[in-house]
Order: sequence, then C-alpha cells, then structure tokens
Amino acid sequence: MALSNEQQLLFEKLALYCDSYIQLIPISFVLGFYVTLVVTRWWNQYESLPWPDRLMSQVSGFVEGKDEQGRLLRRTLIRYAILGQVLILRSVSTAVFKRFPTLLHLVRAGRQYLEWAGPQGRSGPEAWPETRSDGS
Repeated sequence: MALSNEQQLLFEKLALYCDSYIQLIPISFVLGFYVTLVVTRWWNQYESLPWPDRLMSQVSGFVEGKDEQGRLLRRTLIRYAILGQVLILRSVSTAVFKRFPTLLHLVRAGRQYLEWAGPQGRSGPEAWPETRSDGS
C-alpha cells in the first residue's frame, strides 16, 4: 500500500522531527524500556500458569482414606491436574505441542483415556473432579 503525496510529506516531517530529538534521548535508553516491558509481560504470563504442586499437597492433606478407594481418588485427582497442566502447556509451548499435537497423542502416551468425560457435557479436566467428589 503506497502513501499519497500528502502522507509522504507528513511522514518525512515526522521522521525529521524524531531525528531532531534522537540526540536528547539515546536509543539504548528507549530500547531498555521496551525490553523491560516485554520481559515483564512474559514473566507475568509465566507466573499466571497454574502449577499443580500446591493442589497436589492439598489433595494429599484433605482427601481422607488410607484404603484403596482413598488412594485411587487422590491419584485420579492428581492425574486430572497434571493432564490440565499438559493441556495448558500445549497452547503455549511448541515443544509440548509437538509431543502432543492432538488428544489422541495424549491417549497413546497414557495421559488421558477416551472414556473420560465430565458432567453436563463438560469434558475438560477442570470438570472431572466434580464427578469424582460426588462418589462416581
């Protein structure tokens, strides 16, 4: 898309105006702000990823039962949390996406089973603990 003569003239004036102030504010100073902004954004996104560690310690503390049923329930809830983590990381990490491009790859790796489904048509791992806590 080409600029009209008037737009070209305005762009040249803007470039000359910016060039006159380039000596006042060094480009490395401006670049430092930009890099700080990008790294801060990335770090905030990284920190907002849910990690299953805290959930796992809470599950092991609050889900009672030293019998087989309690052990299986704790293990199942933790598996759901790990599967949820893998599904989240698939959307942000190319390495994880290459390892698990489809849900069938998760099934083949033993991370998910085809018959898993949640209540009322919700089928994500965030919905599955609801069915497990009801005793089903």
